Amino acid sequence: MRMHFRSAWRLMAAIATTQLLVAGSAWAQAQAPVTVRIGAASNVLFGPVFVLADASNGIAARHGLRIESRVFNSGIATMEAALAGNLDVAFPNTRILLPLLKSGKACFKAGIGFVDVNTVNMVTTADIKQPKQLEGKKIGTRKGGIGEVALHMWLAKQGIERSKVETVNIAEEDLPIALAKGTVDGIIWPEPIPSLALEVAGSKVHRFGDIGSAFRDTSVVNVTCDWVNKNGDAAMTRLTAAWVDAVELLKRDPEAGARITAKALQLSTEDVRKIWRNGGWPGGWPATLTDSQIDMYFTYGDYLRANKEMAEMPELANWISSKWLRQVDPKRVQLSKYKL
Repeated sequence: MRMHFRSAWRLMAAIATTQLLVAGSAWAQAQAPVTVRIGAASNVLFGPVFVLADASNGIAARHGLRIESRVFNSGIATMEAALAGNLDVAFPNTRILLPLLKSGKACFKAGIGFVDVNTVNMVTTADIKQPKQLEGKKIGTRKGGIGEVALHMWLAKQGIERSKVETVNIAEEDLPIALAKGTVDGIIWPEPIPSLALEVAGSKVHRFGDIGSAFRDTSVVNVTCDWVNKNGDAAMTRLTAAWVDAVELLKRDPEAGARITAKALQLSTEDVRKIWRNGGWPGGWPATLTDSQIDMYFTYGDYLRANKEMAEMPELANWISSKWLRQVDPKRVQLSKYKL
């Protein structure tokens, strides 16, 4: 009887060992780092991307991610790379993305907000003091870019027909000089360009118009459908959690965030600090999903319909979902008006 008992014990031990090995293998496989190719524009507002890509803080590794980051000349360029299969995460202008989502030419999933802030400001000659005085004037910006969109939305709120204010297509880096030389009567673009225009032109110009009353730069972290389908909800939840941690680092230790961002963009830390102060960062990274953000997407949709660029809004539930963020931190989901 004793031998039978010992044999049974050995068998049970062998089975238990095998189960532990299998469980251990499954755990290791589940914890294997998932590669995420993230694109960032050459702009300090992409601080969370640079923090995630900086291995020294351990955020990506803690969430089982391997970050491969690339810097592009614009957010739209990151979308183009993602659509070509060369990136997993992109940050296009929402106004550009909405028609592509509606037409099926782009497929992204989004589970957390990227930016929600008024980054766009207008600087005009000092003699312009009332909105009506813009009629007949020339405003420099990039045609079809975020500045022109913000201007048109703000003019509509002021009751001014957009056709009465001429927009002049000028590269963003040339806007401050164009205003200082008198080529245009004003410029409109995200920071730091307006602040640079104030420095270059001095007392001849001033900030003008509450652009933020009509327009906010609101967008999400866009992950390609291919990446989500390949890696599943668990990986998407890990990416969402890592994004939250990156934003929290920026808010808790903006000095460290500025150093990381400066290194990524080959800028001085002081330059990054200055631009962040002028642009409302790091407060502009919400790491949330809220009704007010979704409201802004519908405002973009209204603009696109009025501009005949889109017949109707895409189905937002096919694009944005709160399920991943709810698992990470339910308090960051503030949706009562929208069921996403």
